[in-house]
Amino acid sequence: MLIRDILEESEGKYSQIKAVKWLKKKEVLEESYGELMEHVRLVRRGLLAEGFEGAHIALIGASSVEWIESYLGIITGKNVAVPLDAGLPCEDLTDLINRSNAAALFLGAKQGAFLEEILASCPKLKKIWMLQELPVASDERVSPFASLMAAGKHSADDSLPPAYDDVATIIFTSGTTGKSKGVMLTQGNLAENVAAVNYTREPGTVMLSVLPIHHAFCLVMDWLKGFSLGATVCINDSLLHMVKNMSVFQPDVMLMVPLMLETIYKKLSAAGPLIPKKLLAAKVFGGNLKIIFTGGAHLDPFYIDKFADYGVEVLEGYGMSECSPVISCNLPEDHKAGSIGRPLSNVELSFADGEILVKGSSVMKGYYEMPEETAETLRDGWLHTGDKGYLDEDGFLFINGRVKNLIILSNGENVSPE
Repeated sequence: MLIRDILEESEGKYSQIKAVKWLKKKEVLEESYGELMEHVRLVRRGLLAEGFEGAHIALIGASSVEWIESYLGIITGKNVAVPLDAGLPCEDLTDLINRSNAAALFLGAKQGAFLEEILASCPKLKKIWMLQELPVASDERVSPFASLMAAGKHSADDSLPPAYDDVATIIFTSGTTGKSKGVMLTQGNLAENVAAVNYTREPGTVMLSVLPIHHAFCLVMDWLKGFSLGATVCINDSLLHMVKNMSVFQPDVMLMVPLMLETIYKKLSAAGPLIPKKLLAAKVFGGNLKIIFTGGAHLDPFYIDKFADYGVEVLEGYGMSECSPVISCNLPEDHKAGSIGRPLSNVELSFADGEILVKGSSVMKGYYEMPEETAETLRDGWLHTGDKGYLDEDGFLFINGRVKNLIILSNGENVSPE
């Protein structure tokens, strides 16, 4: 099973269901599974027509329908997607473009100011497609996204499906703990992780995606898992608008890092005791929110209890980019507060001096062009997580420390105190 198979199966089952919704100013725009997959095929065929096969292709931009169509167009063919953090300084982005050996780039409108610097500093880039409007650029390497779609429309040739063990994506870890590492995840890694999260919802379930789209947690669990279920994934256009957009899109399910939960709870608790909780929850959450999945950092169980008072179940999980990313998770019908859930069915756990070790079909191939770091993290087939933990008598995983001297902030960022 590949991501391409999962998406094509969803297209067959849910063709008329809305796959994506987003805001353009105050208007809600939408695209069905049939329309989404037609655009994904155009991107994939366009890349082939432009001579990109077996290439590394970077993406820099905020969450957008064009970004996700581009990402899926890359990974459903024989190319490798390299999603980069749009919030990084330009010099860091050019360094990662060069280190990943990217031959092409999809660039968002807000990063248009970086265009000249990227062109000057990244000689390996043969092509840049602007995901939204095109800034003034004299360089023939720069084209609008629509031109790639047009190339796909005029080409009858489609890329062959990738192989199970082919690298699908390279996701860079945050570089606050030294040089950022490019995690190589295969087609099988991603597809197995999507399948192993044993969670189902009715087709048309509304999800609001609020995490940065380059994060493995967002990419795999919002987008790939959401699409496998026939969900409607709505794009949050800004963290500042998150609560307002809950009212606009009225989600059933959301993924958040603990910092977001803490921020929302401050708003709830500031409302005062006289407003009925049911009324307040409908106003803040949009009226339909039942479940929030959280991960990326430790969540104080206090928030699980408090959100339950407002009719929202908070389910904590655990993962890392190196595991595609989910290792364990609490599920609606199988959870324990304070734990990070049971390990997924495709995960084998072991413990060495308290450190959590992971083996399974979602464990990365290695770090891109970093053999020493790969050998340090992957030993005898086991991935060393750097986290300390234990399994309780019911098989739920708990974390109780770090092996390395590392602080994990509530927004999910890793920071070394040195």
